[in-house]
Amino acid sequence: MIVLGINNMHDASAAIVVNGNVVAAAEEERFTRRKHHVGFPACAIRYCLAEAGVTMKEVDAVALSWKPWVLRTRIVNAVKSAAFSKRAFKAKTSRGMGQMGNEWYQLFTMKWLIERHFGKGNFRLHYIDHHLCHAASAFSVSPFERAAALTVDGAGEEETTVFWVCEGTEIKRLASIKLPHSLGQFYASITGFLGFKVQSDEYKVMGMAPYGKPAFADFFRNEIFDLRRDGTFRLKSRFLDYHLARQGIFLEEIVRTLGKNRLPDEEITNHHMDIARSAQVVLEEVLFHMANHLHSKTRVDELCLAGGVALNCVANGKLFDNTPFRQIFVQPAAGDAGTSIGAALHVYHRYTREPRRYRMKDAYLGPSYSNQQCIDTLNEFGLSYKELTKEELCSTIAAFLSEGKLVCWFQGRMEWGPRALGNRSLLADPRKPEMRDIINIKVKQRESFRPFAPSVLEEKSYDYFETPIPSPFMLFAFKVTQGRQKDIPAVTHVDGTARPQTVRKEANPLYWNLIKEFENRTGIPVLLNTSFNVQEPIVCSPRDAVACFLKTTVDYLVLNNLLVEQPRKVSL
Repeated sequence: MIVLGINNMHDASAAIVVNGNVVAAAEEERFTRRKHHVGFPACAIRYCLAEAGVTMKEVDAVALSWKPWVLRTRIVNAVKSAAFSKRAFKAKTSRGMGQMGNEWYQLFTMKWLIERHFGKGNFRLHYIDHHLCHAASAFSVSPFERAAALTVDGAGEEETTVFWVCEGTEIKRLASIKLPHSLGQFYASITGFLGFKVQSDEYKVMGMAPYGKPAFADFFRNEIFDLRRDGTFRLKSRFLDYHLARQGIFLEEIVRTLGKNRLPDEEITNHHMDIARSAQVVLEEVLFHMANHLHSKTRVDELCLAGGVALNCVANGKLFDNTPFRQIFVQPAAGDAGTSIGAALHVYHRYTREPRRYRMKDAYLGPSYSNQQCIDTLNEFGLSYKELTKEELCSTIAAFLSEGKLVCWFQGRMEWGPRALGNRSLLADPRKPEMRDIINIKVKQRESFRPFAPSVLEEKSYDYFETPIPSPFMLFAFKVTQGRQKDIPAVTHVDGTARPQTVRKEANPLYWNLIKEFENRTGIPVLLNTSFNVQEPIVCSPRDAVACFLKTTVDYLVLNNLLVEQPRKVSL
């Protein structure tokens, strides 16, 4: 059975499942170069069909990760908001009408859209509950036969948080929290208050939080949240309205306590850092509250997380010390992009009743490019290159990195999810504390408070991190062991933590060999790894890679086994 999964909402994506195996998956933004692409993912679908070697005529089912007719709760909340703020009512209805005319309309006309782009087919459309897709996206690809699952995001059709218990191919809903009570929307609203882009820049708040003090945590605990004995919570939306926050508008009640909201071009102060820290602390507390209740109900020590909040790697890392869960799985595209995989796998298992056979051991589900395609691109840009063997490549690049050079590293299949995991990465020496500033000046053009992540040989991770569990998708922040913080300062955050990617040789042999060669030269089995992009989605194709490389002053570009040196910039 062949199932095509589609998410056309925020972070649009597509995935294809063939006989229970995820063959391909990609986010639309990587092809269109528009961050957080919303709308029909034509390019991602085209890639998935090509990678699977099938046409739409061979697809048995199309699974959509949303039920667009489930709107009652949204409508009721919009009407209720008029009682305390006409601006909030207008903001909610305006956004709803915008979605109705775009992505929701596409859902109702999806069969026509697919056939217009890819020809007639005999497939059947299946509309799957959004949070069920989140749960399936994590549990169905996890290593667990039985697990608890917690899906937490801004909002699905009407639910914002769902508690699940999963076994085999069955995923059972235990309880849920509905709009307007949303942990994701709370954090997104604070993101907007701090002058960042809502539903996009939440990771900046997470990165900024360790620089501040939890000065407003009590206000958030007492005036914004109401934690219930049944493991749920209520959000007092009269203080903080998500839809107004999207427009940069904040209610008097919140401004009275937090002060005026920061505008995007204003300086970031200690006050803003205190707000970020307070929001992070309370988000963690609410997450622990829900996870502990879920464990008490299921008595299962394995947990699967999904939804946008599951991308908060700082909170994820603290679950081990603050809940009874001993094993936690978060799939790399935990946000809305991941629902295309969840939808496809759910439909496959529901109709075939076949047991789960696919386990997500790596995130390399995107397109790859041949050497000839890379050579053609370099010739098009007029760039010279040197072709190396794999052994020469690892030795040469490890030497460059140990000398303080920066390297753009483009290999194999593109990663699934928002993290670069050694195939679309910018690499550097983690031993040099100045590397953070160098990368920001030469490449990233981003805020100085944001940390960079380490890639570490999995078998050596115990020596560098206090919670030495496998973390192949860079979705947990752990304390760097006291004795090692001085060895890898460029990837150790101000609070002594790091967000590691543990690299297995079986998952990515070339990248493992590169890190190993770096260890042979320096004694450190760690590389600084950040995404290969500049204020844009992570690069996908050789053309994207070369264009991005030339915008920077990075020393070297590697396309497969082709080495390119940065051309000298001619000053006029």
